[in-house]
Amino acid sequence: MKQDAVTEIRQEPGTVILAGAGCGGRELLTLQVLDLIRRADVIVYDDLISQDILDIDTDAEWIYAGKRKGLHSMTQEEINGLLISLAQTHELVLRLKGGDPFVFGRGREEMRAVREAGICCQSAPGITSAIAVPERFDIPVTDRIHASSFTVITASRKSQGKPFGADAGWVAHQPGTLVVLMGLSRLPEIVEELIRAGKDPRTPTAVISSADISHSEMVMGELSEITGKAAALQAPAVIVIGDVVREATVDPGQPAPAVFTVWTTFTGDLTRRVQHLLPPSIRLVPVLQAATTRVESLEPEDLEADWLVFTSRRGVQCFLDDLRQQKLDIRRIPRLAVVGQATAEALEEAGLYPDLIPDTADTPDLVRSLKQEAKPGSHLVLFRAREADSVMEQELSKQYAVIRRDLYEIQYEAQDTRRLPKPDLMAFASRSAVRAWTQDIPCPVLCISDITASQVRQDHPTASVLLADAISAAGLAATIRELSPVADAASGVSPDGKN
Repeated sequence: MKQDAVTEIRQEPGTVILAGAGCGGRELLTLQVLDLIRRADVIVYDDLISQDILDIDTDAEWIYAGKRKGLHSMTQEEINGLLISLAQTHELVLRLKGGDPFVFGRGREEMRAVREAGICCQSAPGITSAIAVPERFDIPVTDRIHASSFTVITASRKSQGKPFGADAGWVAHQPGTLVVLMGLSRLPEIVEELIRAGKDPRTPTAVISSADISHSEMVMGELSEITGKAAALQAPAVIVIGDVVREATVDPGQPAPAVFTVWTTFTGDLTRRVQHLLPPSIRLVPVLQAATTRVESLEPEDLEADWLVFTSRRGVQCFLDDLRQQKLDIRRIPRLAVVGQATAEALEEAGLYPDLIPDTADTPDLVRSLKQEAKPGSHLVLFRAREADSVMEQELSKQYAVIRRDLYEIQYEAQDTRRLPKPDLMAFASRSAVRAWTQDIPCPVLCISDITASQVRQDHPTASVLLADAISAAGLAATIRELSPVADAASGVSPDGKN
């Protein structure tokens, strides 16, 4: 698709472009997609979009629609509906997906749904990890000596409960190189299934862990032994099976660079913001993945309250989504109170500026500040997470008329820590995450606030507890850097996140 063709196909009720963001941040972003990001009115993006792409200067509104490990911010049907809805009110809607949108990215499904709704939909290709990630280690997927073809396949299919369903024999006997995507969690099954179907157990195999190609990590070995060697790698990963692996120039026996490993229990958004402030030598490993689902919605009469009170960035995002979807008049917004600066920034990005930000970013200080600012009998609407306790509204209800809206709920899924690298530190950013963690804590614990720390001390009385420098992503990152003996000053990332 020619770059200027995007302008030519614009028409009412709007245009949707399915674009690939590549697999290496801005370095592997095509000029066409970079231009689309800068020109789009709204961008619906996936889980693996790197932070440096999210930081590109654009006036577009960013909407997260990531899906990983069964924890979905939206179902596929909801994403399809969102694209259709946005195209009815925006001129250019950009659907930004990792890699290439048509390589196991469900791009064709989204294109079909959008076009069936009578909306123009086109695609802008991206660089797929199936080729780019092996190339990072000088592994060619084709080679005149070793392989004249290559097969790309996903191991995430559900057929018959097996990685390759009924096609294991066909996959095992494909000539050339076999590249398996989305298969790390099922690597033992993949190896067993391929060998049982006739694949030579001595076949050279590489597993490359790479959410971002510039920070990828590889292990190599024979097919029969690769499961053990790859046990510490993190998803997403690319599995390469075939003689081309012999061409890799990285010595798998060389000492691995020093890494400070932090087990995290953050939401995906917070993980990205913290990781962006850290050097590559500090690795965040999610062990309690959090997914957000919507529960209640903003009611139009809520805008008649005296104060709207927000206790999280996610609550602000849900509120803003409801404002847009219900086409409510932003001029009717009452006074705004937020729990801290990070929540305030989420409002300010939409042109709304809080009237009250307490000195300390925690709910007890927010309650104290509201009691000083709000007149007795005032009508307050609290926007919370469903799992948040009721202490705040109980205390405020003594002086005010309080309505609580549980706009969202965070659901947690624990990872199998037996296959993860041992942690040097574990980090919590909420009481609910602490409550959801039912395993032992094997290392010192970093908490974002006193409230989170108190929950850790209650549930894990023998844990060594540390507090972040500030109740924010920057505070977490700064403390992690202070605690890490391998923080890479040469990485170009300063403690405040500036290059």
